[in-house]
Amino acid sequence: MKTLTRLMMFASLALVGCGGTAASTARMGATQAAIRSAGEVGAEREPTAALHLQYAREQFTQAEQLSRSGEGERAERVLARAEADAELALALSRRSASISAAGQAASEVREARSRPTPTSTPTPPAAPPTAPQPTP
Repeated sequence: MKTLTRLMMFASLALVGCGGTAASTARMGATQAAIRSAGEVGAEREPTAALHLQYAREQFTQAEQLSRSGEGERAERVLARAEADAELALALSRRSASISAAGQAASEVREARSRPTPTSTPTPPAAPPTAPQPTP
C-alpha cells in the first residue's frame, strides 16, 4: 500500500511540475478563438483594430515558441496579452461598425426630413342632391 501511495504522490508531483512547462491548451484555444473572431468581424478594415489584431497574432506566435521551449509561465502571460489585444481589436471593430451604422441612420433621417411632404388637400364635400324640378 505504501508503494502505491508513493507512486501516486510521485505521479501527482510530476503532473504539477509539468503544468508550468507548457502553456495550457485551454488558453491557447481561447486566444486563437479571440483572434479568429476579430478577423471575422473585419478588424483589418479599421486601422487601430488592425494594429491590435497584428499584435495579438505576433504574441500568439511568440507564446507558441515559448511553450515549445518549456517556458510555460511566460507563454501564459504572453497569451493573456494576445487574447486581450484580440478582444480589443474585436471591440474596436464593432465600435467602428456601430458608429458607421449610426451615421448612415442619421443621414437617412436628415434626407427624409428634407424631402417635401405631399400635402393632402381635403376634397370639398359633395353638393347635396338636387330635387328634381317639375316640368311646366
